[in-house]
Amino acid sequence: MTVGLLMIFSHSAAAIVLGWGYFRRYAVARPPIGVFNLWDITFMMAGIILVPYLYLLMPIWLVASLLALGLLSVLYVAWEPILRARWAIWSVTLALVALDIAAERSFEPASPQFFAINNLVLVPAIVGITNLWAQSGMRARDVTLLGGVLAVYDLTVTWLLTQTADLVVRLFGLPLAPILAWPIGNGEWLGIGMGDLLLATVFPLVMRKAFGRAAGLTSLAGNLAMIVLLLASAALSQVRILFPVMILLGPLMIAQYAYWRRRCGAERTTRQYLQDEPIGPRSAALS
Repeated sequence: MTVGLLMIFSHSAAAIVLGWGYFRRYAVARPPIGVFNLWDITFMMAGIILVPYLYLLMPIWLVASLLALGLLSVLYVAWEPILRARWAIWSVTLALVALDIAAERSFEPASPQFFAINNLVLVPAIVGITNLWAQSGMRARDVTLLGGVLAVYDLTVTWLLTQTADLVVRLFGLPLAPILAWPIGNGEWLGIGMGDLLLATVFPLVMRKAFGRAAGLTSLAGNLAMIVLLLASAALSQVRILFPVMILLGPLMIAQYAYWRRRCGAERTTRQYLQDEPIGPRSAALS
């Protein structure tokens, strides 16, 4: 159980901390979709609601194919500014996806070997997605609004309905499944959804951009502390349930945004952020 707790927290922390370091050091190649706004958040929320139902209805081979295509895309985005050469980007991206698929074929779906590889592949994917959002102009206000709505949604589909449980059963053990997990014995496992980690990782980035380094680091530390609390409670508790992480993360985001908005006033635009804190060629990864 201790190993499971350490493994899940280390992968979760890696996603959040590496996302922070990537934000100041690498510029992702943004697609021509303009700047994120409330309409984009609305469409994102619609996708969050609809996609799980599609995953439950579609043939499993199609679900696995869509997961593979999605991960290929986001891994390419994540590695592009680091590796630069197209052959190198595709080589690393395809190798990671192939490694995950090979792990599913070679090991038991609930084995530590499979989860070790699947978790490893999800970490750079989370870094790539969150930096694409943050660097495309996503505002702290919009992420906070999304977190508040998702808190209600997560409570509904996890505890009041069976959608989350059905989705976990459906995706569990698939290659590139969007769940960071680790077995803790007796057929039980400890894990956290990729969606929860996306919000936990992107929020410090948009807070840094909106209100400064102190706001970003406070958000980063708060999210890590919350994940430790949740994972430790789940590991030590005798009650094994699916817990809607957003019912804690959402209010935490709202409280932090309200504090820094009151303290600093209106949040900075991306242009103002770059004027106040220019990113030079030798910018430190954790600056």
